Amino acid sequence: MPTNYHPAATWLSVNLDIYRQSFERVISDINEQYKSDPNASGLPPASREWFWCEQLPQLAHDPAICDQVHCRLGALAARRQAIEDRIRLQAGVLIQEQAAIDTEMALLQQVLQ
Repeated sequence: MPTNYHPAATWLSVNLDIYRQSFERVISDINEQYKSDPNASGLPPASREWFWCEQLPQLAHDPAICDQVHCRLGALAARRQAIEDRIRLQAGVLIQEQAAIDTEMALLQQVLQ
């Protein structure tokens, strides 16, 4: 069965009927948003809210969609952990640098006493 990536969530592969319905909703929301803000760009907040609060919870009853949600959760968890590891590493380097500064400041203060 042919699929496309969802216009509001490019990580989610959906059948063409769902894609078409979703695309039409996003276009409608873009047109509505344009009336009040002709300079707006990107996915309209109304589309994002509709996707997360209405459509995805309904779609998640489909095992194939549910599997994709689980995979996305795993990928996001891995990305988050990688960021946390980088922060911890960088923080460790900064803490060491700060300790070296504290030591030198203490030595300099001793010299002045």
